[in-house]
Amino acid sequence: MTPEIALHLITPKCAIYHQPIGDNFPFKNDPFWGFFWPGGQALTRFILEFKDLFRNRSILDLGCGCGASTIAALQAQASHVTANDIDRVALQATLLNVEINGVMNASMLSLNDSNLVGCDSSAIDCDVVLIGDMFYDKDIAADLHPWMQRLARQGKEIFVGDPGRHGITETGVLREMEHMVQYTLPNNVCLENNGFSHVNVWKFRINE
Repeated sequence: MTPEIALHLITPKCAIYHQPIGDNFPFKNDPFWGFFWPGGQALTRFILEFKDLFRNRSILDLGCGCGASTIAALQAQASHVTANDIDRVALQATLLNVEINGVMNASMLSLNDSNLVGCDSSAIDCDVVLIGDMFYDKDIAADLHPWMQRLARQGKEIFVGDPGRHGITETGVLREMEHMVQYTLPNNVCLENNGFSHVNVWKFRINE
């Protein structure tokens, strides 16, 4: 979905893709950063197509994973991007991917490994929050939703990319979402992601 962006990813051609997680696995945590999840693909595509929404704005890429949305925001000439992930290996993967795309600028990119969900929203210094494929279960949705509400009340714009996971379809989150765009997933992505065929980008809006 985003041929403009080059990424180091874990694919079926990689030995680690077929290696069971155990004592000899090279990473402490599951390497979620090694995959370009559908919600992240949609959000990245959306940023590339609607660059004016992100130009000259400060961005927080929550759960940045491989860093694709961070890269797209930098390509859209955001004033600053904070790539956030609680897995420090994800941040290193993001740095590698930023570098191979030629958008590395130390003054425009920060890395943050804190768990920001649920933290004091007044401490989140940005104009826009990107949330790609984070609603993978109801528990994370229960944490994300009130935190997003607090951020929205402070005037922050929140964009969510999601293919229809339980955390977004079986909770009340969608009632506060404005649909922005839908993309058709490539066949290989459908096969790798439990049969999801489409993915959406939403803008979060609180209902007062």
